[in-house]
Amino acid sequence: MILESDWRRIFAGLAGVLVSLGTGVEAYLQSFGFYAEHYVWPKEKYGVLTPLRCQDIVFLAVFWPVAIGLFYLAFRLLKFAFQRIEKPYA
Repeated sequence: MILESDWRRIFAGLAGVLVSLGTGVEAYLQSFGFYAEHYVWPKEKYGVLTPLRCQDIVFLAVFWPVAIGLFYLAFRLLKFAFQRIEKPYA
């Protein structure tokens, strides 16, 4: 029989896995995209290579703390889902 606390742990585990996978994929794509756009193939506008703009730097300064916070949230959800709970024998 699945108790209410078991359902909470199951949903916490599913949410933790989904958040960690989504954040990991997005962080990978953002890091590769930034590297590709500004170091390997810089953007060209009117025949001139464009340097980093202010909004690019602000985006990075905001994105990575949010991504780290989401990884921490996923870690806490998975920790809650897989913690050992002593159940008394009936």
